[in-house]
Amino acid sequence: MLTGARRTLQTTAAALIVLGSTAAPAGADPVECVKRDPLTGVCLLTAGSAGSGAAVPSSGATDPGGAAGTEEEAPPDPCTYTVAEPQPAPTSVIWQGKTAADGEVYVQVCPRLDGSGVSAVLVFVPNGSAPPAPPVDPRVLAEQAIASLTMRAPEIRMAPPPGSSSGLVGLPVWMWTERGEQFLGPARQTASAGGVTVTAVGEVSRIVWDMGDGTTVVCGAGTPYVPGAAGPSPDCGHVYARASTRHAPDGAWPVTATSTWTVTWSGGGLSGTETLELSSAAELLVGELHVLNQDGGRR
Repeated sequence: MLTGARRTLQTTAAALIVLGSTAAPAGADPVECVKRDPLTGVCLLTAGSAGSGAAVPSSGATDPGGAAGTEEEAPPDPCTYTVAEPQPAPTSVIWQGKTAADGEVYVQVCPRLDGSGVSAVLVFVPNGSAPPAPPVDPRVLAEQAIASLTMRAPEIRMAPPPGSSSGLVGLPVWMWTERGEQFLGPARQTASAGGVTVTAVGEVSRIVWDMGDGTTVVCGAGTPYVPGAAGPSPDCGHVYARASTRHAPDGAWPVTATSTWTVTWSGGGLSGTETLELSSAAELLVGELHVLNQDGGRR
């Protein structure tokens, strides 16, 4: 969940008025998203088709090679402004030492950042100036930055390779994944608006292999197999005890590699952590080697 200290809207010497409304914050969501986490509301990434290892943003997220990380246009002002009637007394601190000849006092009504309702403050606006803009919620920028991260599901690599050849019961299988920021991280993006910048960094914390025979193996990126290497993988391997041809419905063990991405974000005085999982799938045919002993006898 996006967490952080509660932000309080402050205006110098302003009088705070709490209204009884429970209206949600106005303004459009800055990121269109097909699927969101039901608990956090953060835009999620989903894995691509089986075997492709690809994960794409579930919405039209900003191209990581494009304008992400640059100053973006601030979202529409969700606040309303009304000239205070009557104006405060000339001796009120709301005037900040000014007079009615220098400007007017407005009532600024804004949705609370936590969505619990609205609040209102009296603000002095000098002649010829626009009312002050409301503060930018860093959590909204965090959603934008996270949605713009380039994170892909594991690119499965195995020895023996899946699909093209078969393994054997009792022989070690090596597993590893492709390297690179898009597969392992750290992936980094920023989002800015209204003078606030939030940075999100995503990195794979672990990869869990479901070998299809009821066994799971927890690894990092694994060690690539070098032709001629003997013995099991030093950090990410498995030995099948049963043939897939006898026990798997389709004749091959279904193998799934799931990477857990941990995304941390900070900026605007707040910070938080999100996690998401991306998966890729493959199949490995595992057979049995039968040795026929023949005794020709002696004469």
